[in-house]
Amino acid sequence: TEEAAAGEGGAGAAEAESGGKAAGENTAPSAESTDEAADTGAGSGSSAAGGSSGAAEAAEARQVSSPNFKVYDSVSGAFLASLAVDISDGDTVAEVTMSALDGDCRATGSGDSIYFSRIMGLSEKSAGPMSGWCFYVNGQKPGLSAGAYKLKAGDVVEWKFLKDGTNN
Repeated sequence: TEEAAAGEGGAGAAEAESGGKAAGENTAPSAESTDEAADTGAGSGSSAAGGSSGAAEAAEARQVSSPNFKVYDSVSGAFLASLAVDISDGDTVAEVTMSALDGDCRATGSGDSIYFSRIMGLSEKSAGPMSGWCFYVNGQKPGLSAGAYKLKAGDVVEWKFLKDGTNN
């Protein structure tokens, strides 16, 4: 899991979560995520704000045209999200993930020690004791946590749910 590359999130760490759904929502959500989705409703699936204001149009113009943020469940073979999001130099994977998924994730810790245990209703260890989430940037698995890895404009972020997130 991500903690193999990043270390433990730490006991007593702050926990951030929200139940909104992004585009490409999980086709087989857990009971926990289904309840949360009912409480908060569905997200827009877009990183640009809707509406007809000039600010919304400017945000839409900055949005990249091809998907650069993807979420894939390698256990079931399902793509859960494929989004075009705005990535700027210096953004961390954690920041982009929270923004792109509109909070539809559970993260413990903060900064360099942040750890994602659930994304789009799919929780670590739900497919076995070693299953969990790992992220890749431009097809490579970095040796840093999502909170420590700084992106560059043009990078592609992919989160993969793996049956064995440690030995993949």
